[in-house]
Amino acid sequence: MAGQVAHIRRAAAFLSNGMSLGLCPDAAMRRRDAMPAKLIGNGLRELDLFLTDLIVEAGRVDRLGIAAGRDPGIHPGRRIFSAAEAWRRTGPQLGLAEESRTRLRQMRAAQNRQCFGRLRGDGAEAAMQRACADYARLADDVLAAVRGRATPAP
Repeated sequence: MAGQVAHIRRAAAFLSNGMSLGLCPDAAMRRRDAMPAKLIGNGLRELDLFLTDLIVEAGRVDRLGIAAGRDPGIHPGRRIFSAAEAWRRTGPQLGLAEESRTRLRQMRAAQNRQCFGRLRGDGAEAAMQRACADYARLADDVLAAVRGRATPAP
């Protein structure tokens, strides 16, 4: 699962950098031209799916322990397609904060708006960069929850 979290962090950083004006505006404008709003919106959807799979896997590992093995536990007929829904189903079992589910729902709604349109308003880019950072933070929260539950009580 640590590998999945690292993957989410890298993807979040990549998308966030694509939206950043950074210290070199000329290079930033070239990055932004290469990453239009629709591509960034789709990238955020992928982050949501990566986090969804991580949450599902965390719940499976928590439920089965060492018996979980390496089977990813994702079955096409039962796949969850929203991190907010996976958080709702598995979050209480892992001790994850309910407020994070609310944030995931907000981010999913923003992704859908941005995916089918242009970035709107002065704060839209900053909001999407915060979403990237939140996906990375929430992935860390899931990993910490699993590790915390795996540690035997003294």
